[in-house]
Amino acid sequence: MMYKRITAGIIGCLLFLIGSIPVYALPQMSYTLDPMYGYKIPIPLTYTVDKVVLDIGNPGLNKPSDLFIDDKGLLYIADTDNNRIVKLNTDGKVLGIFGKEQGVELDQPSGIFVDQLGDMFVADTGSGKVIHLSPKGEFVEEFVKPESTLLSPDLEFAPDKVIMDRRGYLYVLNKNDYSGFMMIDALNRFRGYIGANRVPFDWKKLLIRLLATPEQREQLNNAVPQQNSNLTMDNKGFIYTPTVLIGSDQIKKFNAMGENIYKKAFFGESSIDSGTLELPYFVDLAVDQFGVVNALDAMSRKIYQYDQEGNLLAVFGGQGDVKSRFEYPTSIVIDKAGKIYVLDRDRNNIQIFQPTRFAELIHQASQLHFNGRYQEALAPWKEVLKIDENYPLAHRGVAKALMKEEKWKEAMKEFKLGEDQEGYSLAFAEYRHDLMRQYLGWIIIAAALLIYVVYLIVKFMIRVTNTVIRRYGY
Repeated sequence: MMYKRITAGIIGCLLFLIGSIPVYALPQMSYTLDPMYGYKIPIPLTYTVDKVVLDIGNPGLNKPSDLFIDDKGLLYIADTDNNRIVKLNTDGKVLGIFGKEQGVELDQPSGIFVDQLGDMFVADTGSGKVIHLSPKGEFVEEFVKPESTLLSPDLEFAPDKVIMDRRGYLYVLNKNDYSGFMMIDALNRFRGYIGANRVPFDWKKLLIRLLATPEQREQLNNAVPQQNSNLTMDNKGFIYTPTVLIGSDQIKKFNAMGENIYKKAFFGESSIDSGTLELPYFVDLAVDQFGVVNALDAMSRKIYQYDQEGNLLAVFGGQGDVKSRFEYPTSIVIDKAGKIYVLDRDRNNIQIFQPTRFAELIHQASQLHFNGRYQEALAPWKEVLKIDENYPLAHRGVAKALMKEEKWKEAMKEFKLGEDQEGYSLAFAEYRHDLMRQYLGWIIIAAALLIYVVYLIVKFMIRVTNTVIRRYGY
């Protein structure tokens, strides 16, 4: 075990050192992170580039901001600097271009959502509206800033992203609005906010506040929470959002009550490549049918995959001008077959990633694992370990299945290989309890016999002592 850890550490160091090599010289690769120490663990390739979609529309894309895939597998692009929406199939064939030709003047559209009927809802940032278009791209209605005493009169309505729930409520990510997502009903009425971030408590700021002048205190009062950068909804109606420039909890999952029910942790990787500490900058999320969360980091140009428990499954991508790498990715979606589509704003293209057999096994096993079906997950986890015997999450998955079968000793071994201290402690406690339960009768008998022997010895010593006293008088 120690040998494997040292070997993985050496490989991780080598991966760090090759960061100075030009990215175009690096092959496609995937890795995960050690759950305890955070170093990189190389894993088999999880995705290959199936296709790169170029020259979309006439003219081509110009700084696109958002990508959406509907229930039929059709793609929609918010082509921001061309002021239009482009619809295409997964082969890259353009099926429609919506904007000025349909009599709809769009101004810097930054977000697109399409409902089950094919109606489009465009977050048109420049005009300050959410514009509803028919499946043919014709104007239907528009949503402007709602009239409400709960909203500040000075608040600028500049929709950046938009989604719709099953009730027909729009959730609008408004630029420079730190209150969360604005909920708007079908009648353009304000229904409240969800997903607001808070300014974290800081002892340093408290101390400064106590010692500061009134002018300095006023500057401290201007601190605002970090803003969410996007939002997406899974097939169960949960809303996911990434938050930028914070040191933890960058990925959130909100239930119907607006509560974050995702794991509280640090996601992604920090970097000092530029000479200063850079935090992950997640710009979009995509959730597949297995509940796997794909987080797109515009800082590192990588995709981080997490399961529903917040465990890191894989990392791939990176910066570069070759396939599988990005210049500035802005949006990510995933279809029902598990293919990932990444929109690159600077390269004006879409890269389509096909999962490998290794990735498919991980996703299948992680879904079964999350649903508590540990024994059913055992088979795919074992298949994963046949491909990569050092994959830590698979060892933890096997350990959970062994726990269900009450094979505590075997589970302890797997938890150890999976670097799971908490799981190992639980398995050890059960193993110890099982030993006690199995041998408790014999232990009691042995203890009773030992006490009886000690009693006899003491009784004999007392008798000898009394005899000596009677014989010699002392």
